[in-house]
Amino acid sequence: MTMTKQPDGGPRRLRAAIIGFGLDGDDNPHRLSTGDQCLLVGGSAETHAEMLETMLRLESELDRRGRGLAEVNPIELAEIAWRIDSPELHQIALRLKAELDRQGRAFEELTAEELTDMTTAGGP
Repeated sequence: MTMTKQPDGGPRRLRAAIIGFGLDGDDNPHRLSTGDQCLLVGGSAETHAEMLETMLRLESELDRRGRGLAEVNPIELAEIAWRIDSPELHQIALRLKAELDRQGRAFEELTAEELTDMTTAGGP
């Protein structure tokens, strides 16, 4: 994981987070939910509830393992996604693993921007 410097000069780990966007909400309420490692924005009531359930299962599984999102590699994330029944997250993890293999790079070598690019549907 990429390291940065804190104002006092000490190293600081970047936090990993999953951000979920629901794009089907055309009703008036603005929905926002946060967890320790996730942020959910928008969506219809049904979509937001589904995203929230996935977020809670993910965070519960990470807690059970005593790990943070930044501490799991793509293979572990794919296994967690399968365990919590999240096909979307499973596909993201597999896409990330395939891109790492294609580039011959290690997960820990990547910047936050590179990880984001690799996990987006329209990424490289």
